[in-house]
Amino acid sequence: MQRRLVLKNLGLITGGILILPSCNFSEEMATIALNKLQITKNKEVLLTDIIDTMLPEDTILGGKSVGVHNFVWIIMDDCAKKEDQESFVNGLDLFQLKIKKTHNNSFSKLSPNEKESSISTILENKNEDKDLIDFLTTTKNIAIWGYKNSEYYMTEIMPYSLVPGTFSNCETINNTLKINTNA
Repeated sequence: MQRRLVLKNLGLITGGILILPSCNFSEEMATIALNKLQITKNKEVLLTDIIDTMLPEDTILGGKSVGVHNFVWIIMDDCAKKEDQESFVNGLDLFQLKIKKTHNNSFSKLSPNEKESSISTILENKNEDKDLIDFLTTTKNIAIWGYKNSEYYMTEIMPYSLVPGTFSNCETINNTLKINTNA
């Protein structure tokens, strides 16, 4: 009878020891669960700020409110090659270092105009590190793609109709109507 109890406890302890290394108890853990990319909360916040600068909020919702930053992380985690993932994360780190070096401050503490001009300056400068340029270009392209395919955009900004109507009548295009580019 004691042997069964000892074997059961030994199995539980062994299972716990095997699972423990995969548990991350750090406070810097990101809020989004990714399979391949290992990111921290700081990297997640930085990417959110960059996307909020690229797709700002005014009379319509911006990229941050729509959740485009999560879309970018998921696309990079699920669809990008390992080299592209490494280049993306390296570019994010280089961006953070570049901003600290240029402005002596973090990106989130800059004014909206400074944020916008920083991104534009880096993209226009052809002498920048390739990973940094690729990171910003990739982020911009995926963010626009994610925003234009979001539920908010497809229902509020450019309503998408599954069946656009009859095809027998010719219709004059009205410039005041919102026409979805995907329709």
